[in-house]
Amino acid sequence: MVRTAIVLCLIITLTTFAQDKIKQAETLLEEGFKAQHEGKLNEAVELFSKSLAEYPAYTEAYNARASTYERLNKPDLALRDYTISLEFKPDQYEVLLSRGALLFQLKKFVEAKVDFKKLLQLPAGETNIIFYRQSAHSPGTDRMMTAQSALKAQVYNYLGLIESSLRNCSYAVLYLDSAISLSSDEADYYVNRALAKQACNNLTAIEDFNKALFLYPNHPIAKHNLAISKAKAGNYDEAETQLTEAIRTDSLMLDPYLERAYYRLLKKNYQGALEDYNMAIRLNRLDPEIWLNRGIAKEKLHDQVGAYRDYTEAIELDNTYVKAWVNRGNILAAQKKYNEAVEDYSAAITYQPDYGVAYYNRAIAYYRLNKMQDACNDLINAEKSNYPIDQKIKDRFCQNPK
Repeated sequence: MVRTAIVLCLIITLTTFAQDKIKQAETLLEEGFKAQHEGKLNEAVELFSKSLAEYPAYTEAYNARASTYERLNKPDLALRDYTISLEFKPDQYEVLLSRGALLFQLKKFVEAKVDFKKLLQLPAGETNIIFYRQSAHSPGTDRMMTAQSALKAQVYNYLGLIESSLRNCSYAVLYLDSAISLSSDEADYYVNRALAKQACNNLTAIEDFNKALFLYPNHPIAKHNLAISKAKAGNYDEAETQLTEAIRTDSLMLDPYLERAYYRLLKKNYQGALEDYNMAIRLNRLDPEIWLNRGIAKEKLHDQVGAYRDYTEAIELDNTYVKAWVNRGNILAAQKKYNEAVEDYSAAITYQPDYGVAYYNRAIAYYRLNKMQDACNDLINAEKSNYPIDQKIKDRFCQNPK
């Protein structure tokens, strides 16, 4: 009897202790939510962590900390917490949706697909989580949806985007068909389906872009892609107008600036192209191709110093970027710095040994340096690389080379 009484007392004590720990964890969770609401995100993380120290199986605390990590731009930590929470409770709809969306943003498409496919098998339930609608070429529109609003349609939308990212355009179209059948007033869904149709060479894509603009007249991605369609048909003026409208709608969207700059280059509006590349570089300084193209625009405007700087920036971002080496070599050759030009052309050839234009341009630089044997050899290599060589130039470079 005494032993039984001791065991019962111990059980009661442990139960009371566990209940106290859970109550303390709940209190810390509420304090964390308050800090989160006030924008004190690091403090919120600390409180959620203390809550978990009291109750390590507290899924709500993992979920709260994960969402806070997302707001702090710490996706790997957020992903870890969502995953731990799902290990405790695998069928949490909100958490699967959050993790799937995060995996998609991290370009872990196969893993994201698993989460979204599972969501199709689960009841949505009630939730207050807010999600951004996702678009294929944008991190999100300026409108939001709650997870209660057309949740299943959003899951199909994500699956469509995932299949598009995996280059399975026909499956993408099918999923987006399902999203639209459940929520036919979502402009983003039509845009996403149009992009998938374009990948499948489906000519009805333009109808979806127009439908998106009917629903949301200022949709920048729809305007951007309609402009591309007009350009493909040779209507560059209309394309530029459409791109200007897209930029006016969303001035922080990169692609319309790049497209408009390209069309302006084609129309020899070099100053306009330069202005667009200036803006593009403000939006993304890490893309070597943008620096290269701005250098080209500057060359057309006879700004060799500026062009040289831009080509150098492109090379510093990607030292294997052979076009940048050749273009910078051309600047040096134009300034009669032939030895330096040879070095740049040689770098391009090192990274792409069959780059015919680099051999040809280096041949000219060697010719200017009176290195006729080297010039002749490079012409031969250019020809072997399928670069067309005028016979008169070949005769001049290769006649009695010294």
